[in-house]
Amino acid sequence: MPLNLSSYRNIQTNLFCKLVVPGYQTLTFSDYHINYTIDSVTYQGIGELLSVSNTTSNLRATSEELSVSISGIPSGNVSDILTKKIKGSELQITRAFFNAANGALLSITGNPAGKFKGVVNNFNVADDLSGSDSSVIITVTATSVIDQLNNKVTGRRTNPIDQAEFYPGDQSFDRVPALAKSNFNFGAPK
Repeated sequence: MPLNLSSYRNIQTNLFCKLVVPGYQTLTFSDYHINYTIDSVTYQGIGELLSVSNTTSNLRATSEELSVSISGIPSGNVSDILTKKIKGSELQITRAFFNAANGALLSITGNPAGKFKGVVNNFNVADDLSGSDSSVIITVTATSVIDQLNNKVTGRRTNPIDQAEFYPGDQSFDRVPALAKSNFNFGAPK
């Protein structure tokens, strides 16, 4: 359902990111200037230190890739990122609309709204050596859930072990290992 923002003169939008890292913790952060709670989840307000790449708005769910960059991370905290399983983590991004004059969340149906849901497929760590203190920029790249479904591999292996798992007692694949490296010239002259 589209949001009706026609009665508001000045609005601001902010993005709220939730990164679920398996075996570590759930990281929540936003480009809002203060900590903010949405659905009983408190998001750390890091303001301009958060950058999210542009996305397209479509009527249907489409496959898309998105990058989230966090800058200003102290060099001592980089080991936390490098030792945890970031790839495969779930990333959710929610967009919320606020009144620009007083910073209050607009009380309209559908606010805040989901913007992106996907899985992290890569990350990059870069040093920022400008200024007296060095910091680190971490960029996480995620693909949408739709892209994950498009890349899903279907089928099963054709070997005796898997056949016995699915159909106990069936011996139809017992000769597969012996035939695996055979060369068959189908259609070749005698």
